[in-house]
Amino acid sequence: MKTKLLSTIFLVFSLMSYSQDVNEDSVKIKKYVEDDKNKISLIAGLSYIDDSFGLLYEDKVFRLRPNDAFYTEFFLRYRWIDVTFSFAPKLTKINRDDAEKGKTKYFNLGFSFFVAPKIRQFLYYSEVKGLYFQDTKDFMRLLYGSDYTEEGYLQFPDAKYRSYRGETSYLWLGNKVDYRSFTNMTYKPLKDVFVVSTGLFYQYNTLSDTNRAIYQGANFNDDDVDNSKSKDFRIALRTGGGVQKTIKGNWYVIAEAYPEAYYSKLIDEDDLHEFNIGFYSNARVGYDSGKWFFGGGAQLNWVNSSNENFYSSTQWLFRIGVGFRFNAPKLMNKNFDKIDKALNF
Repeated sequence: MKTKLLSTIFLVFSLMSYSQDVNEDSVKIKKYVEDDKNKISLIAGLSYIDDSFGLLYEDKVFRLRPNDAFYTEFFLRYRWIDVTFSFAPKLTKINRDDAEKGKTKYFNLGFSFFVAPKIRQFLYYSEVKGLYFQDTKDFMRLLYGSDYTEEGYLQFPDAKYRSYRGETSYLWLGNKVDYRSFTNMTYKPLKDVFVVSTGLFYQYNTLSDTNRAIYQGANFNDDDVDNSKSKDFRIALRTGGGVQKTIKGNWYVIAEAYPEAYYSKLIDEDDLHEFNIGFYSNARVGYDSGKWFFGGGAQLNWVNSSNENFYSSTQWLFRIGVGFRFNAPKLMNKNFDKIDKALNF
């Protein structure tokens, strides 16, 4: 009888202790969310990107690439909106600009925000100017025969690749507070969570100004082609999940994976379209003291990388960054309080 009584007492005290810990964690999280609401998070980072575009010619795919590898990124978050801005840093010596491959310029601008506790919207614009043919020798051999041995790369210095992207995601498991830390590097995980979401991804791309080329220092112009432009669009349905884990000492790790099914079409070309599969994944590790934070991560965006059709592409992205939080101006907080109230946030 005594043993049973002691066991009951021990169980009651254990439940009370657990309940107290949970309540304390809930209070800490609630306080963090309230305090963070009036702060601006800013991070500066350096990213390495390995990107290529498939270019179809005579039933064979050639790789068209930008010359830069590194670019500078800035992330900014305030309340329910995240902003991403990036460009290639020409003051550094770590880019791949050289005489044979030409020069590349980047410009990227993105926004992500929640329109409801479980619905997230993502909008993104990117522009790359200056591309080169990585498979120049194979291309020349196709034109002039297998005996062609000249070295060098065919450059398209005026070529512009523009991409307009959007994604609307619904969180089946989790909400905007749980998911904020997945969106970029400015928000730390508040607790260990697992999220599941489905997203509709849509993208429209244009490749223009390819009528001027440079090869071995000589300029070639195709005057018969007036600002040649190719256009394509892609629609994808992504479903997957992510997990975040907090570690002692304000460290944390995040990983997510999203298989996708997509449809792509080259506009104005009836026979160039496809239905296929792809894969998107993201992983990150970071440290966040509440004011200063830093981290690094990697992304893989794979789209039918068998290189058998026009839409073949694989993108690797590695990034590191450091940032801090500071108080937003009172007038800014006051105006956003009104907006939040109107949006029922």
